[in-house]
Amino acid sequence: MSNMSESRKSNVFHDAPEPPSYLASRILRSIEREERKKIYRQIVASGVLLAVSVGSAVASVMSLGTELVHSGFFSFASLFASDFSFAIANLHELSLSLVESFPAISGAFFLASIGLVLWFGTRLIAEAGAVRQNKFFVTS
Repeated sequence: MSNMSESRKSNVFHDAPEPPSYLASRILRSIEREERKKIYRQIVASGVLLAVSVGSAVASVMSLGTELVHSGFFSFASLFASDFSFAIANLHELSLSLVESFPAISGAFFLASIGLVLWFGTRLIAEAGAVRQNKFFVTS
């Protein structure tokens, strides 16, 4: 019985019609088209996220500057420019005043937004490089 089922299997594979010769090229073109669409979507998403993160970085710079002025950080820091000998003589107290008056939340928001700009910028450059390397701009 096993010989009979094996012969049926071999007959099924031998009796199957051959696929058309153009089918492989169509399948490969459709796969390439889908990959191209996927990478273009990734580029658009990275571009939008980069624009949003640049906007957030600009807002964080403005917020940090405002907070530095209101907290008195610039007043303490300007002592190094106006009266350097006094600043050096009282360096310990002045450094503690600088640390205490630094707006930590605005500083953290600034660092995070700069990190996002760098992250999405490098992603966008890498994805654009992948498009250029794979020559997706050439129409098939």
